[in-house]
Amino acid sequence: MTAAHAPVDIAALKERHHLGDIVEAAGVRLRGRGRVRQGVCPFHEEAEASFTVYADTQRWYCFGCGEGGDVLDFLQRSEGLSLPEAIRRLDGDAGPASTVLARRRPTSPPVPPRDPALLLAAARYYAGELRRSPEARAYLASRGVGLAAAARLGLGYAPGRGLRTSLASAGFAAARIRESGLCTERGERFAGMVVVPEVAGGRVRWLAGRAIDRERSPRFQALPGPKPVLGMGRLGPAPPWAVVAEGVFDWLLLAQWGLPSCAALGTQGLERVAHGLRGCPRVFLAFDNDEPGREAAERLAGLLGRRAATLTLPAGVADVAELAASSHGRTVFEHLLTQAARDAI
Repeated sequence: MTAAHAPVDIAALKERHHLGDIVEAAGVRLRGRGRVRQGVCPFHEEAEASFTVYADTQRWYCFGCGEGGDVLDFLQRSEGLSLPEAIRRLDGDAGPASTVLARRRPTSPPVPPRDPALLLAAARYYAGELRRSPEARAYLASRGVGLAAAARLGLGYAPGRGLRTSLASAGFAAARIRESGLCTERGERFAGMVVVPEVAGGRVRWLAGRAIDRERSPRFQALPGPKPVLGMGRLGPAPPWAVVAEGVFDWLLLAQWGLPSCAALGTQGLERVAHGLRGCPRVFLAFDNDEPGREAAERLAGLLGRRAATLTLPAGVADVAELAASSHGRTVFEHLLTQAARDAI
């Protein structure tokens, strides 16, 4: 048997590659040095640092989105790899999965494939519920997003009941609904949340939600699987310029203002952002006004080269979304764009 097809001892493989090291190499900042370390989850939009790494068991779990596993599960999810690809990624001399000595049962269910037709039907259902929910509309208005922009962007609201019935009446089988990821054992995934779709080529590719109740935890949810660059599908192949922000509501406010923009949905996966904007001659970076945000902007600027122009938010403004609280927010942001363009010359 050649070395290329040698058996792989999974237990030894994981022992050689500590989970914390792999997670931090992927760009997740872990706090603490003991048995339990935590950081912001790279698999759903959040700010609470619910992603937890356990040094004694070499396992991870996110209390926000409910996902977890070992180092191979993390690589599969963070890089969109199959198990054989994750094994090869972790250890260059690893052979194909068919030769793995110790078969491993996945610790979390496989990521369901995207179902654009079903997601479109769900998005339409959520949009109808938004029109019927004064509380959800008031929440969006408090974040600077009006009804016209909400309709244009396909925003919706999930009351937490009725989705299955709506999808079933539209002709979707129970198994197909179950596999979509829209419903969990605890009920509808986005219950009580404003729902934001990612649309590309006229098709709904992904959904995320944010709770309108500020006391609810988790505040954010998203469909399982790799995150998109939110808004990228609306920019077209070669926009003359674009703004890259960090979070969902940063992008929603920029879209409300009619500015060409997208959101990285965190500070990881910046290569996807740079690749998606490869035809854009000027890219403005408007990440959060904190250390992770500044570091992410610096990394993305390095990937974009001279096309990048970095904005500096005013002191006391945590992120772009906070500008919605000011009647002069758009004027302030446009001034920042002008200043960043001058500084980049």
